[in-house]
Amino acid sequence: MTSHATTRRLGVIVLSMALLAAACSGGDDGAVNTSASTKADARSASAGADGNDVLDVQRELNTLGCEAGPLDGTLGPDTLGAIRRFQAASGIAVDGIVGPLTRAALTNAAATGTPRCPVGPAPPAPPKPPAPGPATPPCTDAAIRPVVTSSLLAGEQLVKLNAFSCAITWAVATPTVTSTAAPNGAPVTVLLRWNGTAWQAVDQGVYCDNGAVPAAIFQKACQSN
Repeated sequence: MTSHATTRRLGVIVLSMALLAAACSGGDDGAVNTSASTKADARSASAGADGNDVLDVQRELNTLGCEAGPLDGTLGPDTLGAIRRFQAASGIAVDGIVGPLTRAALTNAAATGTPRCPVGPAPPAPPKPPAPGPATPPCTDAAIRPVVTSSLLAGEQLVKLNAFSCAITWAVATPTVTSTAAPNGAPVTVLLRWNGTAWQAVDQGVYCDNGAVPAAIFQKACQSN
């Protein structure tokens, strides 16, 4: 676990340096290179957890003026409001969940300094669905496969879904995917959270760090290499 955490921290450092270099060389608009290789680095950097991901999110949000509150490593009301504020500023669906799209946008924004959050109250949390969903979220291929497919990075292609596990409102899948780095296929880990109406892929580091993932799937979702 220690070696994995060290590897992950090094991955974050390398990714941050690459994004800063891209912002400096991208011309007047400060565009960031989002090539397949950069996104592959992003998957490596976000895999697993070492206790710092929520703090990283809070620091990045505060740097962008999103008012995440004190740096306490907890997804409390201030941090969740800041996530919604950032999503609104970035044109992302406002749900307060740190999924792959929100995390990638936040990383890019922290590197480039834009977009910044506007001053004012955070957008409200999305309303609860008028009718409750099923008592137990569907743990089926039909429910899990589309979410896993949509979570893949640019250049990745699903080869096989493989086995997946569910525990109440959480699930983990370890699909085999092909990419430029792994043309013959390699397993990746996708953590999913039930949002009340559907499964949604979420950032492993943030939710594993926060202690929200149930023990039934924690080892596969949060301690995989």
